[in-house]
Amino acid sequence: MILVDTLRADYLGTYGFQGNVSPHLDRFAKKSVVFSKCFSQAPWTKPSIASLFTSLQVPVHQVESHEGKFGDRALGHKTDTLASEAVTLAEVLKEGGYATAAFVVNPWIRVRHGFGQGFDVFDTEIKGNGTRADAVFDAAEEWIRAAKPDTPYFVYIHLMDVHGPYDAPIEDYDAIRDSPSLGNPRELSRKEFSEIASYLRKVPWAGKSGKDVRDWRGHYAAQVHAFDRRLGKFFKDLRKLGVLDRAAIVVTADHGEQLFEHGGWDHGHTLFDEELHVPLIVRLPGGKDGGRKVEATVSLIDVMPTLVSLAGLPAVDGAQGRDLSAPLHGGVAQQQLQSMPSFATAVKWKPQLHAARTERYKLIKNLESGESDLYDLEEDPGENRKLTDDAPALPEMNEIMQAQLDGNAARGKLEPGRGDLSETVRERLRALGYGEAETSPTAPKRAKRQRRTPPEPQTAPQ
Repeated sequence: MILVDTLRADYLGTYGFQGNVSPHLDRFAKKSVVFSKCFSQAPWTKPSIASLFTSLQVPVHQVESHEGKFGDRALGHKTDTLASEAVTLAEVLKEGGYATAAFVVNPWIRVRHGFGQGFDVFDTEIKGNGTRADAVFDAAEEWIRAAKPDTPYFVYIHLMDVHGPYDAPIEDYDAIRDSPSLGNPRELSRKEFSEIASYLRKVPWAGKSGKDVRDWRGHYAAQVHAFDRRLGKFFKDLRKLGVLDRAAIVVTADHGEQLFEHGGWDHGHTLFDEELHVPLIVRLPGGKDGGRKVEATVSLIDVMPTLVSLAGLPAVDGAQGRDLSAPLHGGVAQQQLQSMPSFATAVKWKPQLHAARTERYKLIKNLESGESDLYDLEEDPGENRKLTDDAPALPEMNEIMQAQLDGNAARGKLEPGRGDLSETVRERLRALGYGEAETSPTAPKRAKRQRRTPPEPQTAPQ
């Protein structure tokens, strides 16, 4: 599984971006099954990966706060960690006889935050937010070469090449700068410009052109182009190793990125599609049954039960996602795979916001105030025009959301642990935009009992 942090689906050629932004991944997709409408359960990394690993909705695993800023002021300078009671994809595969390894750059995804459960190796020695995919791929390849030939394995690779600041080489920018998908030139407002101020000193190009929204989008796309080049080399290496003929390979993301579509930039701040729509591309060994698109709405929580099924292992009790392996094997025509509503929450500083998305409608609701915004995605795919309170679809969307909330409560909530953040990790998080100067709104305090920190794999450095 290759997870590209902050990768929007619509900035890939396979998902409609015009121009040569992702030629290697596009060729890979032609021998894969592409899920056109996959959505994350949260607009930032930690809660999203918790859902990906466990197939649980955020209100069930409850991993969403950081230093008291994103929902629970009582945390202080601690962060939520995934409960040891959670069953992860790596744990299921390990119990099924798989060797398991993770190669991770993102500072949120660490053993001490509970994400190492089930991994024999959890490599965070590749440190630094600026570490590019080449180094991570090299470490993963070394582990793959040393893997026992008679033991199946699962490798998780978490990359930061697309995450801000957008500092890809100028040749990558030149490759996509004329794409009509970047939109029209427009000078950022003073408010918009203030939101990117902390990144200006990190990107030399911004001194001359940093006030044009098209340039920011172009340099984000340049990050994608640069990553795609590194990915192409990795695919070539896997072919030489014979892995492309033997392995199922998944390419996805944890969330997208707002590029001023709704007056803001970055991620974690809204539940609009630009922050939730992620790629999901699955290639079976040798490209078997590839070359198809599935248009039904699916979610990241579906990945875990799907891979468990592909491994021939029993379904996981309590998983909230669904098994998508039938369309991978061509067993279900794309028009026969039923769309299921996708749900999201965990907005930074606004944990009371929840979203329910169907094929046609998106409901974003504040569970504390009862206020809600409804969008018709068929007529308004950009989510710019709220429907009126008497819209015929509103009662049904409210019922869909309430049914999911009730299902979460019936499933039973896990109690997240509490983990300290080392100064090194705190500094890396500040560099990614999780600044200590930020303040959180008043949030209700909840009494929660402590959970032990999950045991660390012996081979996993911290």
